[in-house]
Amino acid sequence: MQLRFATAAVVLLVACATSGADDLTRHDLGRRVKFRVLVDKVMQPEAGWHTEQWMVEEAAEAGFNVWCPRRANDLAEVRQVTQWCEEAGILHIPWMRGTRGVSLDDESADGKRMVWASGLEDKLWSPNSAEFWEWTNNLILEYARISAEMPALFGVFLDYENYALGPNGYALSYDDLILGSFAREKGIDLPELALDERYKWLTEQGLHDEFEAFQVAHWRERCRALREAVDEIDPTFMFMIYPAPGTKFMVEACYPEWATEQAPLILADAVTYGRAAVLPHLEALKANREALRERQAFAESQGINMLYTGGIDPVVKGADPEFCGRNAAMICHVTDGYWIFYEGPTYEGTHRDYFNWFARANEAVENENWQWAWQERETPDTYGLESLEIEHPDRKQLIVYGAKAPFMQMLTANDEYEVHEMAGASLSYFSAADVVILQNFNQSLKRGSPFVRMLRDYVEQGGGLMLAHDTAWFMASPFPEVAVRDYPTRRVEAERHVVETELVVEDVPHPAIRGIETGAQFPTEFRDHMIFKPGEIGTVIVRNEFGDPVYVAGEVGEGRVIFAGSYFGYNAPLSGAEAEVFWSAVDWLAGEGPGYMRRYRTMMEDRPVGMRWPDRPMFD
Repeated sequence: MQLRFATAAVVLLVACATSGADDLTRHDLGRRVKFRVLVDKVMQPEAGWHTEQWMVEEAAEAGFNVWCPRRANDLAEVRQVTQWCEEAGILHIPWMRGTRGVSLDDESADGKRMVWASGLEDKLWSPNSAEFWEWTNNLILEYARISAEMPALFGVFLDYENYALGPNGYALSYDDLILGSFAREKGIDLPELALDERYKWLTEQGLHDEFEAFQVAHWRERCRALREAVDEIDPTFMFMIYPAPGTKFMVEACYPEWATEQAPLILADAVTYGRAAVLPHLEALKANREALRERQAFAESQGINMLYTGGIDPVVKGADPEFCGRNAAMICHVTDGYWIFYEGPTYEGTHRDYFNWFARANEAVENENWQWAWQERETPDTYGLESLEIEHPDRKQLIVYGAKAPFMQMLTANDEYEVHEMAGASLSYFSAADVVILQNFNQSLKRGSPFVRMLRDYVEQGGGLMLAHDTAWFMASPFPEVAVRDYPTRRVEAERHVVETELVVEDVPHPAIRGIETGAQFPTEFRDHMIFKPGEIGTVIVRNEFGDPVYVAGEVGEGRVIFAGSYFGYNAPLSGAEAEVFWSAVDWLAGEGPGYMRRYRTMMEDRPVGMRWPDRPMFD
């Protein structure tokens, strides 16, 4: 076996963090002792995605009190791991995917897959299918049997993130199974309906509220039956569910049926995975704390027996080792504990740095030293930069947040721009950029927050800003005079997404869409988009097929802003008309200087009939 490490910090921690650990029980977690859960994706790969005893020991030595292996379907291994956890004085909770995947080519699943309100058929068994519940019940009941025999295993960690196509699991499904059951129950003559016609038909017939109540009652019946079956084996067996506060399925079925006095429901929130935006260290900690408190308050308002935990994920931008450690201590102070989706580090790489900081955090939590979370940083903050590090001053400078690999590939291929992944959130950092693109910057920031105020200052002083996809939906609009979020009514998923719909260039020419025929229709690389409501100075430049505004542009002060509802470069670089529209919009944001729109309008008033906007800017 290769040598495993034990640092001085970890060794010192053993005496204080695991003293009396033999007495630790499931009844202590979240009450006498804060949850400190490690969902491992760093050590297990060292052994072919199996747990070995040294992994459990190393987690315990660092002060974690719950081991949660990312892969735990081998029941013999689950028993062995539980024994190792008991010997190390910690507890065990297996991780389990809450959704159940199924291929679109599997004919046995026809009519039994998840169907979203938009008509999207997902690569998941419907939550109304026997196959989904067989998967859920069979494995959980096996875990419960082990729990009754070996108390160190205390529950199951159910992950309802959707790793297939649509939103997280689950909202209402419009599959054949539930529609057929509903029609038979109500004596309704159900017509043949395409998948994307079902939500609309139920609504138009005034039946949707009844259908919703019928389906939720079905979920609750299934959840109740599972809880009762578990209680016959081990009534103290606990369900830990993610993502909290929860989806419709979780809130309306899991909440009331799985939370009991003997086994409170454990909620796992991911809002604190990394930094709230790429804010400076202390500002990000404060933003995480407020977001966590707000979401925890919602869960508490539901009146169930529950425990609330905040999550950490080192793979998230800005989640450097010291921030993760301080974040862990902060989370424990305001909730019942924390859990880590431990991915990103490698065992021979940064794992040691992360575990050292988690060990220190766990020691602070054990000693209830809550001020430790807020102490001055000891390591350089590489994500709170105050100035942009420029290598090519002859190029236009572009800062981007939320760029997946295909998008970054596309951006860096344009040698007119030097591209920087966002690593700061100050005005001094942003001011060095010609264009900033914030894509899926999913932070629920208020209009008065420092970051939102900074964005407005940046644009007013001459910057170019693109708020892409979810960014301007979660964040209070920094420029309500240009646009604010809007709520779509057709082909909708997750309240805000319009799916499987092409876009159309607006009929009125605009300098942000140069060289592209007005009225041109084009597909998008990603399957959904947001829509916006233009303000008094906002100009719609791209709509969807239904006429909803998708790109809205405006000039504010000396700068420019574009609200763009599309997600760029998710699976592949943009191509065709979508790429042309994107680069035209970015070039306009980089701009020709103050007054560009005024000169453009003057030029357009005097233009010859039929004149199109040129392929390149015409102003010096």
